[in-house]
Amino acid sequence: MLEPEKEERIASKEEAINWLRNWYKKIDLPTINQNEDFEKKDYFMNLLEDTYELEISSGFVIKWFAVRIDPN
Repeated sequence: MLEPEKEERIASKEEAINWLRNWYKKIDLPTINQNEDFEKKDYFMNLLEDTYELEISSGFVIKWFAVRIDPN
């Protein structure tokens, strides 16, 4: 994870989902997604894999990308 004024670190999928869920709580949910269950892990797994940025407020956007690390 790269966040301003924090040390760089590699996050597990679970940590990344929790990170994204915490950011999601800070935005006004768009009308188009009102019927989504934002507490479901599957929603955030799909968002993490299929989307790469999220506008929190006007001009404030978070971005992410996934890197697969082979443990061998």
